[in-house]
Amino acid sequence: MRKFLIPLLISTASTALMADDHLYGGFEVGATTSSDSELSRTVTGLSLEDDKRLGGMGGLYFGKAMGKWRMEGEFAFRKHGISTIDVTGPGANDLPLGKSRASGDVRSTSLMANAWYQVAGNEEWKFFAGLGLGIANIDVNNYHTGSKLIMDDSGWSTAGQAMLQVVHPMPGGLEFGVGARHFRTFENTMATSDGTAGYKVRNNEIFARLSWRFGEEAAPRRAEPAPMPAPMPAPTPVKATEQPAPVVTAPVVEEKKPEPKPVVIPGPFMVFFDFDNAKITPEAGRIIREAAKLFKEHKSVRLVATGHADRAGNERYNMALSERRAAAVKAALVAEGVDASLITTDAKGENVPLVSTDDGVREPQNRRAEIVIKR
Repeated sequence: MRKFLIPLLISTASTALMADDHLYGGFEVGATTSSDSELSRTVTGLSLEDDKRLGGMGGLYFGKAMGKWRMEGEFAFRKHGISTIDVTGPGANDLPLGKSRASGDVRSTSLMANAWYQVAGNEEWKFFAGLGLGIANIDVNNYHTGSKLIMDDSGWSTAGQAMLQVVHPMPGGLEFGVGARHFRTFENTMATSDGTAGYKVRNNEIFARLSWRFGEEAAPRRAEPAPMPAPMPAPTPVKATEQPAPVVTAPVVEEKKPEPKPVVIPGPFMVFFDFDNAKITPEAGRIIREAAKLFKEHKSVRLVATGHADRAGNERYNMALSERRAAAVKAALVAEGVDASLITTDAKGENVPLVSTDDGVREPQNRRAEIVIKR
């Protein structure tokens, strides 16, 4: 079984690394409960169940995020102490019938290939469901009641798990997640004091994860604000000089002065947002301050802030995200002293991209808001 599953895990991890989103890795800790495990041998009449105490688990994982999918390899360790056994068939060991105190522990070390899929989410939280398949080593250590040793053996078995997790992105490339898991092994043959018997574990767990994101797509290019028109030089004052003696000349027809050209209004100004986000970044804040300053200097009539989104989500969600981006820009302009009644907002969703892409493609240049100054 190991000869088949270990190459499968390596192949799964290699496939994940071929994707083009970002790598991630981290550690997890949690609490785990184990369902009663049965131990029986028809030949001798041995039949019992063990009851275990609340245990702990920990693990390490490394994977690849690919859009809404995540593929990862996971190493985990679990341990439970055995508290009591309930004997319904004594077998060759002549165990006392009914419940009695027991001791020992059950440890499992697993190596799993996990697949997660994001089923819901927003800017702050993402909800994932996942399945895992792999191998586990079950180590039953000094399992006994009174002076009677029942089992002290270990062995490998195939294992599977089903998982749910809520993930919250954090600053600095971190992610915090909490979730629940059902982990189980398939029956494995173990040596007991009464002969060989089948044994398996089934655990229900809650866990917390802390992850680091690596190799995310580069930060979007920031559009530079449109160049400001060069100020017209002030006329050089002419020094008064002594008036020469009047000279009689032919009358000169004064040429008509050309009409002054209208002052060019600066802009438009373009600010960009992180993926699935409407928060104003420091660079966006700098551009918004410049737009507010020039708006007040030119004594313009109004400002228009229009939000846009890329095509990574559905059209309805992207329209709502565009509206939030436009509203965030308006709030930042008001904070810079622009009268809110002079600001109009609009949203285009994914319908007016700066860069044309296929549906579902992330494009940093399309996650933007445009600020236009109008007379």
